[in-house]
Amino acid sequence: MRKSFSDEDLKRVLGAELGKSDVIDAKIEEAYDMIRNAERKTDRNTDKNADGKTDKRHKRRKNPWKGIGIGFSCVAATLVLTAAFCVMNPVMAKEIPVLGSLFAKVADVFSFGKLPEEDTTELYTVEGEDLAGTAGEDGLHQGNGNGGAEELYQKTDRGVTVTLTEEYASNQAVYVGIRVENEQEFPEMAVYEGGAQQLHFKTQERYSFRKQGDASIDAQRTLEGKFEDAHTFVGIMRIDYSEIDKDESKYEAALREAEARGEELWLTDENYFDYIEQYEIPEAFTMELEISDIIGDLAEPIVPEGTKSKEELEKMSDEEWEAYMQTLPEEWYQFPNKYENWDQEGSWKFELTIARKDEKARTILVNETNADGIGLGSLEISSVEMTLHIVEPAGTMTFAVALDANGNKIENGSSNADELSIAGHDISKVYVYICDYDEYMDEIKGYGVPGNHSDRSFQEVLEERALFKTVVYTE
Repeated sequence: MRKSFSDEDLKRVLGAELGKSDVIDAKIEEAYDMIRNAERKTDRNTDKNADGKTDKRHKRRKNPWKGIGIGFSCVAATLVLTAAFCVMNPVMAKEIPVLGSLFAKVADVFSFGKLPEEDTTELYTVEGEDLAGTAGEDGLHQGNGNGGAEELYQKTDRGVTVTLTEEYASNQAVYVGIRVENEQEFPEMAVYEGGAQQLHFKTQERYSFRKQGDASIDAQRTLEGKFEDAHTFVGIMRIDYSEIDKDESKYEAALREAEARGEELWLTDENYFDYIEQYEIPEAFTMELEISDIIGDLAEPIVPEGTKSKEELEKMSDEEWEAYMQTLPEEWYQFPNKYENWDQEGSWKFELTIARKDEKARTILVNETNADGIGLGSLEISSVEMTLHIVEPAGTMTFAVALDANGNKIENGSSNADELSIAGHDISKVYVYICDYDEYMDEIKGYGVPGNHSDRSFQEVLEERALFKTVVYTE
């Protein structure tokens, strides 16, 4: 049996690293002894059948490691024993520092998957989670050896502590790992597809690359992740550059003037750049982030008194439905509201230096259109996402679909249908199809749903029905 294991062995099994710990050393040695004793015991007690041959059924029952699974390494078995010991001994478990980034912890529920560790900047770490940080006297680790990290990246207000743990910036977005700890227990929160959970932040943000008079942005951000326990949420906040790269001050001023005259002012494709100025996102910039409200989605919303059931609503005429909606409390239409949300106001202020770094980030110019001016301008790619920059004439409504080199649909990772999550996809070759919006939603989309039992593949239908199609080689 192999008796020596490297740090890389442990990292492969855990998906994280273990810090130096006498507790771990002692428990692993105990686990090794259990393995050796189990093997010796199995050898001594192997049953024989009437022919003098080994009875494999009995041997399977008496060898505990076979029950865990064929091919399960001794390293993994050892760690299972250690983990089991820690579960039964929570006080001892606290003394075992498991090292691993917040990004890695929530990768299984984050819509863009795993973020690149090599391009991640550690900010502040809790309970030994930082691979490079230095431990303070309180046992908390400050990322990058920054003794002032607690003041910079961890703030507490009204019993709620917000900690910025790490950040990654690509050519498309900024991702910030955030831990939210509540002295009181959180109520039970909603769980979404794939086990993901969410908190929402109301924020005020200032960016160094924006003009002085246009520096502040009021936003609502979603923190996508999961609850570790009743007091702790860990997640990732994604800020897309398209949300912070516009100066709308000229439009807002024109809108106020129009309203004063009793007129309306609408942004159109023709006048958009008359009112909106585009900022270029620099390679490095500073961000001031103030969180003023933390909101959660309750697992069991409170139903207002007099609320009709789904069946009753479906039987209503349009007139009855409109009259009924007027009877609901005004707060029902607000966000947050006491019926559907947990809400904590406060002030958590941070300043971040953002540096874009991703060796895989690139923009591939395509500049292809059909006779109607519908096409693809470019693909913007990073380690985790791909953005389709679609070209379409004013007044045209289209929907773009991208398939990977194997013909599998690449799903969007954000609310923007053109921002795609490439985790698990071979994007060496990307098929791009642009369809009429209504036709796609009504007639084509269903072919892309897994298990639709059609005799035609999604790609075959797209090839036939798309208004525009092209293949982009990214490598």
